[in-house]
Amino acid sequence: MVYTYLAAAAETSGFDLAEALRNTAVGMGTVFVILILLSGVIALFRFIPNTDKKPAAKVAPVKAAPVVTPAAPETVEDDTQLIAVITAAIAASMGTTSTNGFVVRSVRRVGDSRWKKS
Repeated sequence: MVYTYLAAAAETSGFDLAEALRNTAVGMGTVFVILILLSGVIALFRFIPNTDKKPAAKVAPVKAAPVVTPAAPETVEDDTQLIAVITAAIAASMGTTSTNGFVVRSVRRVGDSRWKKS
């Protein structure tokens, strides 16, 4: 029964198994040739010079440490406007317009800023 179906399909739709296998082989062969070419191009990337490298810093001779004087104490400034803006930003990010429920007690600068890295 299967044979009669294949024979009928071959007669009516021009089904040719040899042509189908040839098309499959050409398609798969094309894909593998392109993949091999791409891997070759990627392998050649190591020969492209990297211009982003910074030159190595020359080591300077060690000098005597200078005398350290105590730093002047930081001046305390009135940061009420900055605190109000930060409080409003926190309230807006929480989706409320009221600042009831939280208080900004202090604002301090962090030395290692992630904004500088980005």
